[in-house]
Amino acid sequence: MADEQKELKKGNEPKELEEQRPEAEAEKPLDGDQRMVKELQDKIAALESQVEVKAGMITDLEGQLARLGYDFEGAKAAYAYAVEDFKRLAAGSNTLIPAEAISGATIEEVKDSMDRALKLVASVQESLSKQAQASSIPAGAPARGGLETSTMSTKEKINYGLEQARKKRD
Repeated sequence: MADEQKELKKGNEPKELEEQRPEAEAEKPLDGDQRMVKELQDKIAALESQVEVKAGMITDLEGQLARLGYDFEGAKAAYAYAVEDFKRLAAGSNTLIPAEAISGATIEEVKDSMDRALKLVASVQESLSKQAQASSIPAGAPARGGLETSTMSTKEKINYGLEQARKKRD
């Protein structure tokens, strides 16, 4: 057991110490534990090189992400300008709608805003049309004919009849 511990210690020694050992020991065939240690050290070295490769890939991807983020911010700004231009065009093409009535941060929101404003304008026009019809005076003279007696009281009917009789006599 003491021999095995010495051999394990030899396998775990830094490389500088291994180089200082006599050549006779270095050429000695490795036993099972030393072979496992050597294999594990080789695996660690391979994994460390893979970690370095992956770290390089991560750095590249982070750079790509930063570039795409910059491009995305530019696209967002361009879209915001396009929405503002669309608002101005919509307000200019519909003179009945005030520009303040058109709002929204996206094209769809601006369209919805326009639809609501157009519905409001239509209802106001309809209301004004009804008011104009209610207060309008028909053109021309009223039709000749007698008064409508169905809405008159009895006294009014008698007075109306007496007046008509006097007009006929005269």
